[in-house]
Amino acid sequence: MTRQANSATAALLFAALLFAAAPRSAAIGLGDQRIGTSSASFLRIGVGARAAAMGGAFVAVADDVTSVAWNPAGLVLIQGTEVAFTYASWPADIGYSHFAFGTTSRRLDGAIGLQVGVLSTEMMETQEYYPYGTGRTFSFSDWLVGLTVAKRFTDRFSGGAAVKYVREELGVEVGGPTTNAIVLDAGTYYRIGPWNMKLAVALVNFGTQLTPGGTYERGNGEETTTSGYEGFSPAMEFKFGISMMPYDTPDFSTLFDVELVHPADNAETVRMGVEARALGVLAIRAGYDLNADQMKASFGVGVLTDISNHEGGVDYAATFSEYLGTVHRLTLVFKL
Repeated sequence: MTRQANSATAALLFAALLFAAAPRSAAIGLGDQRIGTSSASFLRIGVGARAAAMGGAFVAVADDVTSVAWNPAGLVLIQGTEVAFTYASWPADIGYSHFAFGTTSRRLDGAIGLQVGVLSTEMMETQEYYPYGTGRTFSFSDWLVGLTVAKRFTDRFSGGAAVKYVREELGVEVGGPTTNAIVLDAGTYYRIGPWNMKLAVALVNFGTQLTPGGTYERGNGEETTTSGYEGFSPAMEFKFGISMMPYDTPDFSTLFDVELVHPADNAETVRMGVEARALGVLAIRAGYDLNADQMKASFGVGVLTDISNHEGGVDYAATFSEYLGTVHRLTLVFKL
C-alpha cells in the first residue's frame, strides 16, 4: 500500500470516529437509567494532568507512566524508568493523590508498573441536637494498589494487563462500612503507520462486586428481619480510541485523540483531545467530553525541564464545571 493510500486510510478512520459523536450526542439519554449502579467511582478520576487536560481522551495516546491508569499496553512506550506524582483538588474539599512507577524490562520486552491512589476527605459529625457539629470528625477514603505488566508483541502491536486491589472506607470511625475488591484492566494498541497513528482498545475496572460487611434490620412493625447489604460492581468502562500526529518536527508537533467510552453505569460518551508541543519544551492541551453533564471542557499546559538533575516535567490541568467549580490537577514526572 502506498504512503498516500495509508494516509487516506488513516484520515478516513479518524474522521469516522470523530463524526460518530453526532449520533452519540443524540442518544445522550440512553443509559442514564444505570446511573448510581456501580461502586468505587473514584476509579474514573483522571490520573495525570496531561491526560486530564486532553479531556480524558488518552487511551490511544498513553505513552508515559500514567498509562497504568488509562491503557496498560501503553507502558511499553516509556524509556528507562519513569515516576509520576499527581494531585487533584476535587469539589467538596476532596483530594486525590496518585503515584505511578514504570520501568522497562528487556527480558519481558515490555515494561512493569506500579500505582497507588488515595482519595480522601474529612467531615464533621452532626447530630439532631448538635446540627453545627459535635466536635468530632470522621473520614471517607478510597484507595487502590495496582501492578501493571505490558509486552511488545511486534513493532506495531502491544498488549498489557493490570490487577488492582481497591478498598473503600466509608466513615469507619462512626460505624460506617468498608468494601474491597480485586479489579482488572486489559488493553492493546496497534500502530497503523502514517502520522504515527494508533488504534487502542481497553477494558478497565472489571472485577468482583464491592459489598459492605455487616447486616441491618428491617421490618413492618410486627416482624423484623436481618439482611445483608447489597453489593455493586466497580466502575467498569470499555474504551476505543484513535490518535494521530499529522504534524511532527523537532520544533513543533500536534497530537489529536478521539475516543468512544462505554461505561457500565451511564450513557456512552465521546471524548476529544489535542496537544501542541513547541521546541520540545512547552505543551498546550485542550479537551472536551461531548456527553458529560458537567466537566465537559478542560485545558492545560506542560513544561519539560530538569528536576533534581533528572529529566522530567510539570503538567497542569483545569477541568471546568458550571456548578461544581474547577478541578485542578498538578503532575510531576521524573525520568530516572
